[in-house]
Amino acid sequence: MNNILLGGAGFIGQHLAHRLLKTRQERVTIVDNLKTSKINLDDFAEYKNLFEFIEADITTMDDNELLKLFSKHHKIYHLAGSVGVEYIDKDPSGTLFNNVALNNKLLPLFQRAKKHVVFSSTSEIYGEGPFYEEANASIGPSSKLRWGYATSKLMMEFMLRASGCPFTIVRFFNVVGPGQLGDYGMVLPRFVQAAKEGKDLIVYGNGNQIRCFCHVNDAVDALVKVSAINGELFNIGNDSPITINDLAERVILLSNSTSKIVRIPYEEAFSANHGDINVRIPDLSKIKQHIRYVPINSLDNIIKDML
Repeated sequence: MNNILLGGAGFIGQHLAHRLLKTRQERVTIVDNLKTSKINLDDFAEYKNLFEFIEADITTMDDNELLKLFSKHHKIYHLAGSVGVEYIDKDPSGTLFNNVALNNKLLPLFQRAKKHVVFSSTSEIYGEGPFYEEANASIGPSSKLRWGYATSKLMMEFMLRASGCPFTIVRFFNVVGPGQLGDYGMVLPRFVQAAKEGKDLIVYGNGNQIRCFCHVNDAVDALVKVSAINGELFNIGNDSPITINDLAERVILLSNSTSKIVRIPYEEAFSANHGDINVRIPDLSKIKQHIRYVPINSLDNIIKDML
């Protein structure tokens, strides 16, 4: 089967590409502008007859060129778009306009191509929860521009459902693992990098925020399996919670680091229109029912894998 990964040079995209290529029965084409990602093509050298990388900005690519690409592939993984809490906070306008422009461009092409689209959405849509797939969206006021990101993703979900295209939608919850950059606000890779360098681990706010962390291998395995299920939305993550304070302490312990934990008031780190979410624990009942999903990597395993 031929797969095209839009935004496939990102963290999840590259792990997904390797997962598909390892079967030796799947072909992969990655399209990415490398604006917020890096790719080492040597990592894919063993798959040279199965793998293609195209460096391009999807928003400016010719429609006919994209349509030709889509026609050559059986499945489209739509992983493209702006991502990262700090990126959104620093450039909310760019984030929103990029995601909206991307979706407006791609949807008509998806309709014409009539291929199965697997869309990477976000758990941000749930706000403070509840966190099961049929729960009402809990998006905050427009005065908090952070919620524009969730709105752009939710709109794409609606557009896909209305398009008539075969689709699968996934909402990722804190997917982490080796190779992930902390440049765009991802807390665990940021902690790991600081601990390795003996620098302070910066905790925003009181550190009592609750999160769950899913190893990228577990997430990608689940993604491939649910992508075979048409017309459904799935949460993908791990439902074992930990506070950010405990996470920082765990990273220091497992890395044998001399780093200290420093807490910074949230309002000093982010703009006033950003906002935070106190608790985010995915409800995985649906994906467990459909594919018997059980994430196998513990948090300690994840941290050790990232060190």
